[in-house]
Amino acid sequence: MIAIFKKDFSSYFTSTLGYIVIALYVLFSGYFFWSMCLVSSRNELVNVISNMSYVIFFLVPLITMKSFAEEKKQKTDQVLLTAPVKNWEIVCGKYLSAVALYFICNLIYFVYAMVLSICAKGVSIPWGQFMAAFLGTFLLGASLLAVNLFYSSLTEYQIIAAVVGLGTGLIVMLYDSILGALQNFIQTLTGSQTRYDFIVLDEISLTGHYSNLIKGVVSPADIIFYLSFIALFLFLTGRVLNKRRFE
Repeated sequence: MIAIFKKDFSSYFTSTLGYIVIALYVLFSGYFFWSMCLVSSRNELVNVISNMSYVIFFLVPLITMKSFAEEKKQKTDQVLLTAPVKNWEIVCGKYLSAVALYFICNLIYFVYAMVLSICAKGVSIPWGQFMAAFLGTFLLGASLLAVNLFYSSLTEYQIIAAVVGLGTGLIVMLYDSILGALQNFIQTLTGSQTRYDFIVLDEISLTGHYSNLIKGVVSPADIIFYLSFIALFLFLTGRVLNKRRFE
């Protein structure tokens, strides 16, 4: 697993992909930081992190699109699948390399916190809420990475993995709005003003759990949800590899 992690992580920087992802992350987050914090000399770091979630939905597919798709296209996946390593080691090695790159991107928020502390006199950083927001952003991105890694294992075309990932990001971003529209549709259809609670659908909302962490509320339930979500898609990715191994 360590060898796979090192190989995949270094591949981000032997190509331009790693630099592009970091540059885009810093570019967008830097713009939000400048417009929301430096211009007004106010502590809006949590809002900067919150706004970056919209960028994350579309940036994450770039990180994982080549993870398995490139191996399959270049026919090097057969070497990997016949190597004396277990499926979970392959999946975890590739996943952790993607998470490591994403984590590096998120470290920029600590730089912004230091800049804000120095440049904006009298501004204090609410570290508790800041760390909760940081954790929420990390878990949200890690969950999307697991989903997109699964997509990459299904195809040999990076562009298909990226496009499907982008579509998933759009659905996740609009998930709560879609549920709201569904509620209105049911009310119109039944002619009733009764609001219907989609308890199960609400509970599987990635953005719903994310909003709790952004508010500074660190609940074990939210963390367990994200970890379970990640485990599910890593398991599915492992099943795809297992099927290909015995084809």
